[in-house]
Order: sequence, then structure tokens, then C-alpha cells
Amino acid sequence: MGKFGAFIAGGAIGAAIALLYAPRTGEESRAMLADKANTAWGDACERGAQVQECGRQAYQNVSAKGQAAYESATAKGQQAFNTARTQFETTRDNVKPVFTEKNDELREKIEAARQRIASQVAKNAESSQDAVATRIPVEPDISMPENSTAE
Repeated sequence: MGKFGAFIAGGAIGAAIALLYAPRTGEESRAMLADKANTAWGDACERGAQVQECGRQAYQNVSAKGQAAYESATAKGQQAFNTARTQFETTRDNVKPVFTEKNDELREKIEAARQRIASQVAKNAESSQDAVATRIPVEPDISMPENSTAE
């Protein structure tokens, strides 16, 4: 049985002795017990209502603070986005002329290179034509008379 069984048995024996030596009758004891139980129940209901009201207030406070935090975070996020967009646009506007300038310089260099290549090709063609003309003599065009017949 152990210690717990001995504890329960001692409690039961104590309750029985208390009932035997009680100064009131059983009816009076039950009425007094019922009054105390009703009082305890009323106190418990009152405390429950208080706890419920405290819980409602706590929920409202937490909800209001959460809404305020959400709105603050949203505003800060929007502000950060706008700042980043402004910085991006400023950087883009500052870089765009540099790219345009470099692009124009590159186009000029490409055009100059094309002209140099074209002039070199023309020189090479002339020198090739001169070399061919000096190495391969060209004979004058000999035409045959129109109505000549070889007989």
C-alpha cells in the first residue's frame, strides 16, 4: 500500500472523527457547506469574468501594437524602396552619358579603322594592278577586217 495509502486512510479516519465530534448537526453542517460552496462558486465565476476581461484587454492591446508595428514596418519598407529607387535612377542618369560618350568614341574609332582598311585595300589593289601590268604585257587589240576571208 505504501505511504500514499496510509495518507488516504489517515484522511478518512480524521474526517470520520471530525464528524463524530462536530458541534453542529448534519443538517446544519450540510447547509453551512452548501453556503460555502455557493460562495466559492460565485467567487470563481467572478474571477473567471475578471480573467476574461483581462484577456480581452490584453488581446486588444497586443492587436493594436501588432497593427502599429505592421504599419510602421510597411512605411519603413516603402521608404527604403523609394530611397533605393531614387539612388538607382540617379546612378543610371549619371552613368548614361558616360556610356553614350564611350559608345560615340568607339563608333568613331571603328569608322576610322574602316577608312584605314578601305584605303589600304585600295592601295593594295593599285599595287597589284601595277604589278600585274608590269609582269604581263598587254598587247594591243588586233582586230580582223570584217569581210576578209582566208583563201
